Amino acid sequence: MLWIFSFVSFFVSEPNLPQIRETYKSALTNESSVTTLISITQPHLNQSATSRAFYATAKALEARNATWVSTKLSNAKIAYNQLNTSVSKAPNDGEIRFLRYSFESRTPSLLDMKAHVKEDKAFLLKNIKSSEPLWSIMKAFFNNCNDLTAAEKKSLITR
Repeated sequence: MLWIFSFVSFFVSEPNLPQIRETYKSALTNESSVTTLISITQPHLNQSATSRAFYATAKALEARNATWVSTKLSNAKIAYNQLNTSVSKAPNDGEIRFLRYSFESRTPSLLDMKAHVKEDKAFLLKNIKSSEPLWSIMKAFFNNCNDLTAAEKKSLITR
């Protein structure tokens, strides 16, 4: 009986990555979706590096949307720390590396949260594929990224 409960609990508590990704896409332009993204990822912080990375990205979006500087800074620090933890748990995951790169490359230098930009950029240039679940978002980001040369953009976008 305990085995059945454990088995069911394991599957009930797994993160729904397609739902998380769709909510993330919506959260990029819809503030109310940021709250939803936090609520669907937070329960899985210790189970999934991907859920943790999307939670961190939601905190980064909260920072972007906040009006108070202290709230912006607090959420940015949470995002930075959670993204770093995600990458340490899944260092070869292109999606997680992209989420950290997109955050760090857009943070102001004075926040000192750009420690992994070069490392993540090199990883993405070498490893990212058009089969990534977030490819359309990645492609648009790369196309508008000031940190990439024209040749690097072309290399990434034409995969």
